[in-house]
Amino acid sequence: MNSKKSVCETKNFDALFKKHSRTLRNYIYYKCGDANLAEDLVQEAYIKLWNNCKKIPFANALFFLKRVANNAFLNVVKHQKIVLQHEQTKKSEVDIQSPEFLLEEKEFLQKLENAIARLSEKQREVFLLNRIDKKTYSEIAVFLDISKKAVEKRMHNALKVLRKEIGDI
Repeated sequence: MNSKKSVCETKNFDALFKKHSRTLRNYIYYKCGDANLAEDLVQEAYIKLWNNCKKIPFANALFFLKRVANNAFLNVVKHQKIVLQHEQTKKSEVDIQSPEFLLEEKEFLQKLENAIARLSEKQREVFLLNRIDKKTYSEIAVFLDISKKAVEKRMHNALKVLRKEIGDI
């Protein structure tokens, strides 16, 4: 990206939003487990970026957005844990049909969710960015500001844990 661009120009701000808002939202969602909260935190980050657009170089805008959204998330962690527990309880109560296949599928999905939840935060981020958002290791490395090798290591360890926990199905 050209560092002479200004975040304050609407077309540049819109381009940042279109390019990064979904990934940033998913990144925060993977941390908190609440899509609405993730959306709110990302919107707040973009508002802060717009309000501080003269202070933030265009080249640093993504890192600013990620830091602001992550800090906002950290400020609501206790509340988020309660929301996440409520959502998990709510999800487990929803199932109208009772065929054996649906029961097995539900048990598998629950086992998978539990296994993913037990991954370390760093492993879970990399795993979900790759498997859900279809980001490459290189894209994840840039987004998380880590090396590609670190992404590979986190993914390797995440897959090892998941295979151990759900491999016997």
